[in-house]
Amino acid sequence: MRAGCKTTLSLRKKEHSFILDIAKQCEGNGGSQISKEAVLRALIKVLQHLDVNVSGVKTEDQLLQRIRDAV
Repeated sequence: MRAGCKTTLSLRKKEHSFILDIAKQCEGNGGSQISKEAVLRALIKVLQHLDVNVSGVKTEDQLLQRIRDAV
């Protein structure tokens, strides 16, 4: 087991359902259900490979747009 840091995260119901759906779909396609944490870690790893310009970002909506631009 890898050492890690615990982080508390508050999600809206729609966001939480989205994460759960991804985890469950893995199981439904011949794999096994993965944890919500694994889904979030995978998404973070994708973001680490994007060149996101975060200079001057002050809101979540601005950050979301910058991420979309990078994708």
